[in-house]
Amino acid sequence: MKTIKVNFVDFWPGFLKDNNYFFHLLSSTHNVIIDEEDPDILFFSVDYAKRRERDNYINPRCKKIFYSGENVRPNFDGPQSIEMPMYSIGKCDFAFTFDFSTDPRNYRLPLWALHIDWFNKGGYVNPKYLLPFDKIETNEFSAGPHDKFCVSIFSNPVPMRVDFFNKLSQYNQVDGWGKPFGNWSDGEDHKYSILSNYKFSICFENSISPTGGYYTEKLFHAKTGGTIPIYWSDSRCSEDFNPNGFLNLNDYPSMDSLVEKVIEIDNDDKLYDSYTCEPLFSNSKFNPSMRPESVLNFIENLL
Repeated sequence: MKTIKVNFVDFWPGFLKDNNYFFHLLSSTHNVIIDEEDPDILFFSVDYAKRRERDNYINPRCKKIFYSGENVRPNFDGPQSIEMPMYSIGKCDFAFTFDFSTDPRNYRLPLWALHIDWFNKGGYVNPKYLLPFDKIETNEFSAGPHDKFCVSIFSNPVPMRVDFFNKLSQYNQVDGWGKPFGNWSDGEDHKYSILSNYKFSICFENSISPTGGYYTEKLFHAKTGGTIPIYWSDSRCSEDFNPNGFLNLNDYPSMDSLVEKVIEIDNDDKLYDSYTCEPLFSNSKFNPSMRPESVLNFIENLL
């Protein structure tokens, strides 16, 4: 088995260098060593703390690979560092992002795909719980009571979320979980236990990418948690997910018309069941480019 030296810097809090998607991916075919001095591959992210550790690695042999689950694009050809209010984006050779880019240096791997338990680890520190792929293939989603109306789980009260929460609350009680509500779901397993009680889940993204593709774990969790997701993102999300299984604000002329659709489904058991029975992916087919073997092939071709 070939040995490969890697390191990880500038990732999110709770990220472990020897217990994450990329470490386990490479370990499936390589003897992986964490080398903080002279790695063959340096993985780095959006640098929430702005430590800029990736700038310490100047060996031209080292491949710098950027990963982002946030709505930012890779810095291939810009300055050494692009400073943003919340992030510091370093220059990279290659990238894994959400972006529907045709640049061969970018590989599309949206955040939701990393919430699948590809390597039978159960979970990492962040995320704590990963969903087994066989449950997705067989459409085995939460079998909870789903006897409450609707929940919204978020930490960032962006105006779109708050506005729709308030509008739908005029029809029936919408429960809130997250920092704005003074409570919090402790990891993905707790989040699934919350979702199992509800028929609907408001799961708006923080923002939308102008070119599409920014889909985090929000719709993924809401659907696999057994709810009907009430989603807000761009229209290209139907390229990742089955549009017959969720509601997308982008498909409606206004928030009011979407509220009317939710009310219609809530009062029609047959219609409600038609949404919940739909698989996560269109024709139950998972995009093969997001399977670990395809991602691994991309990395191996860089070496």
